[in-house]
Amino acid sequence: MMIAPPLIIAIGLLLTLQGSPLAARDEFPMAVSVDQFRVDSTRTRVEIAYAIADTQLVFRPAAEKNVVQAALELNITISSAQRADSIRVILESNKPRGHQQPSLLVGKRVFILPSDRYTIGMRIRDAYRERSAQLERRIPLVVRAFESQTLSASSIQLAQWIAHADTLDPRQVNPSFIKNGLYITPNPTAVYEGTAPMLYAYTELYNLDQCQCDSIELHYHVLDAALNEVFDLRYRRPVIGHQQAEVVSVSLDGLATGAYYLALGIESADRGELQLARKQFYLVNPELPPVQPRALSEDELFLQSPFATMDDRELAIEAASARLAARPAELEPYDQLTTTAARRRFLFRFWLQRDPDPTTPVNERYEEFRRAREYAAKFYRTARYPEGWNSDRGRVLLKYGFPTQIDRAYFNMDGAHPHEIWRYDNVQGGVIFVFVDQQGTENFVLVHSTALNEIRNENWYRQFAMPNYLDPNSPIR
Repeated sequence: MMIAPPLIIAIGLLLTLQGSPLAARDEFPMAVSVDQFRVDSTRTRVEIAYAIADTQLVFRPAAEKNVVQAALELNITISSAQRADSIRVILESNKPRGHQQPSLLVGKRVFILPSDRYTIGMRIRDAYRERSAQLERRIPLVVRAFESQTLSASSIQLAQWIAHADTLDPRQVNPSFIKNGLYITPNPTAVYEGTAPMLYAYTELYNLDQCQCDSIELHYHVLDAALNEVFDLRYRRPVIGHQQAEVVSVSLDGLATGAYYLALGIESADRGELQLARKQFYLVNPELPPVQPRALSEDELFLQSPFATMDDRELAIEAASARLAARPAELEPYDQLTTTAARRRFLFRFWLQRDPDPTTPVNERYEEFRRAREYAAKFYRTARYPEGWNSDRGRVLLKYGFPTQIDRAYFNMDGAHPHEIWRYDNVQGGVIFVFVDQQGTENFVLVHSTALNEIRNENWYRQFAMPNYLDPNSPIR
């Protein structure tokens, strides 16, 4: 679908905005957003929206007089260790002859998936150019599992425009944009432009029967890049079922150019506000340039960090898991601390030293570590390691991050044990870790690595993974 009028500023921002999902070297400027919605307790609806600039496409005369046309071929794959799905899409751009302004081609595709770790692959080429360059992008994705007994929300889905679905409306031309009786034009760029633009957002709320109430108070917050509140909006909504869709339109009038967040919470009389979701967006206001945020002090950063309110049990988990990523003896002083306040401050400073941008309250390195720990706790839990993150795979995940690639062999036959090979392209020039399930208990033990100061066993394949019927001299490592 072609957006009219063309979003020239949005395209320019795609090429230049730091932290956007696009690298300027790409021949086809592209933005991608991924939102997740509950289907049931075992499946999640993953919506992949994309916006691709037509600036590098070859236009040719169309069948209609004085109209030129270009076409883009998009292939989307989404794969895990257990499954792989793919789809091919052709996006067309039609313009009056002589029209020079660039446009964005916007679309959306949906996948129904179980909770797991996936990789989204996107490959783009000019359908009208025989030797077109191809843009390939890989996006890691952890598909969440929605609880069936806990009040929760989907992703906040940003939109350019939301209206009731109407087959007579000439603007509503893409059936894939219709959901729950609404026509939702996605905004994968997350860019809003103008002196007083409107931001539209769609969210689904789940398990509302848990609140045991006739109505709920939704609390929307617009936050700046440092997570300071700029303004808020409150709405009282009737509860019409155990789940329902919510739409909000937010005027961004008077805000300066910059990065912002839209956050959603539900007010509770007994528990205060329950934070449900948050989504970043960008504003380009031609009349108001960016405002340089004030740098926060260490005390301000600490008070806004999760460490400020952790109890002793939470601190024990934080310290034990941090040891897996720490340098030798780095946490020894922690063991000498006797007060909760001192332990909170120590762990805060431990992660502050690793924060790539300590001027903001969000510590990206700690958030990455926390996500890895949650992933390990969910997928690497065994009878021997009920926490998951303290297993061999959990330790490597916390110390080195998510691997570039995982090769899995889950057979168990004729002397060959199930094993996984993790490959890291960005660690020490490229290293591997080999884990083997020697007992058939799903406890994968590290048996070989090419990383420094890790166990090394060049004979691992012959010892653990090679079937007996193969040549024992087979040089596989």
